[in-house]
This record gives sequence, structure tokens and C-alpha cells, in this order.
Amino acid sequence: MSNLQFLMLMFILLIMIVSLIKVYQIKQESIIRVKELEVELEKIKLERGK
Repeated sequence: MSNLQFLMLMFILLIMIVSLIKVYQIKQESIIRVKELEVELEKIKLERGK
């Protein structure tokens, strides 16, 4: 029984690690998107300033 509990614990830990990595990747992607949008805004401001 303890062996099965250990396996379940390892499985839960694995799922938690994988979901943390996914959340981290999504945050990185959203940071990149925000920076791209800021660059687009700067381009628009420069074009309007001409």
C-alpha cells in the first residue's frame, strides 16, 4: 500500500511541475506580446508625428 501511495505522490508532483512550467511559458509569451504591442504603439506615434 505504501508503495502505491508513493507512486501517487510522485505522479501528483510530476503534474504540478508540468503545470508550473506551462504557466511560466504562458507568462513569458504574454510578456513578449506586450513588448511587441509597445513597439507597434511607438511606430504609430512616430508615424503620426511626421
